[in-house]
Amino acid sequence: MSPESGNAVRERLEARLRAINEEIQQYPQPIARCDAQLGGLLEERLKIREQLEALDRDARR
Repeated sequence: MSPESGNAVRERLEARLRAINEEIQQYPQPIARCDAQLGGLLEERLKIREQLEALDRDARR
């Protein structure tokens, strides 16, 4: 992956992560543990963080 395309991927991932974090912050209280929408957001946030960590590892090589 070229540095330019890697930067574009990182920017898209970071933008999506910011959007997810904002949506989670605005989520109505109280939150039930069984709330599927919130669970999906948390799962997507974890996957994005893992992808960003992988990009960081690749960049250090």
